[in-house]
Amino acid sequence: MTSYRKSPTMKDVARIAEVSLQTVSTVINDKPGVTDKTRQRVLAAVETLGYRPYSIARSLRTRRTRTIALVVSDIANPSFATIASTAEVYAQANGYSLVLYNTHDNVEREASYIAIASERWIDGVLFVAVEDKLDGLAAFSSTGIPSVAIDRIPHGYGGPSVMIDNIAAGRLASEHLLELGHTRLGHISGPMHLRLARERLDGFRCRVEESGVTPGLTACIEGNWTCASGYAAMQAILQQEVRPSAIFAANDRMAIGAMAALAEAGVRVPHDISIVGLDDIEVSAYQHPPLTTVQQSFSELAKAAVCLLLDLLADHPPATTQIVIQPRLIVRDSTCDEATSAF
Repeated sequence: MTSYRKSPTMKDVARIAEVSLQTVSTVINDKPGVTDKTRQRVLAAVETLGYRPYSIARSLRTRRTRTIALVVSDIANPSFATIASTAEVYAQANGYSLVLYNTHDNVEREASYIAIASERWIDGVLFVAVEDKLDGLAAFSSTGIPSVAIDRIPHGYGGPSVMIDNIAAGRLASEHLLELGHTRLGHISGPMHLRLARERLDGFRCRVEESGVTPGLTACIEGNWTCASGYAAMQAILQQEVRPSAIFAANDRMAIGAMAALAEAGVRVPHDISIVGLDDIEVSAYQHPPLTTVQQSFSELAKAAVCLLLDLLADHPPATTQIVIQPRLIVRDSTCDEATSAF
């Protein structure tokens, strides 16, 4: 006959500590009203017995589970992986668990996960949308669940959010290339149905037009954030009659794909074509040559989003609910003066 060891109960703690059940409950829930000596006696009994409060029962009383959900569009993307890792660290440091929902950039899957998370007593939500729509956040709002949108923020959205200044990012890339004397410039964009992709292009193009250089922006091809799309876009650019001497890719992965296409075609970076990426993912510094990029700190993005959400959960009105993080240029070896170009 199999025997099972009974888990210790609150009654067991009260018996060992020689206090009432109410006193044990007060100590476990960290409420005032007991002396330090009594509190230490109860905690010693908890430690001796290995007692663990029944979290579900506590949740029934408080309506809080100390759980945050992160809904992310593609966890295979290094940028979003960094967001997830950093968010988990800061959530855990503040006594919260993090639950991940990976939508794989699929609208139907996103809707399904939103419904699931809404039903599971999630305390708050960090949300990276599939598209320039935040309809899913309305579902959380209707149930009283605080939420913060990250990265992909549509025009007109007025709720809590954290994002990079994408127009400034595009301008930084163009200013760097213009200062190097480049007059034939190209761009590999992200999916143009996303606001952030359009804004990166707008910032880049507007600064080029302001400079008055000719012929200016000679190539603009849409990618989908992957290395493969950057590779294909660069192959197409190499077939054009007027070839750019410098390319700004809207993220590092597409820039890395573009560099692979150039190497395959025997085109040297940066001697023949300069390349600028955006994100500053870890591998960008270890390319050959190391990639010049516009940095957006995904760790900073995630930390700001978690802190904003925690303020909302604690009913502490933050100074601002719409945080815009400024990018900065990281110059490495994938860019050089156009005067040195042999292309």
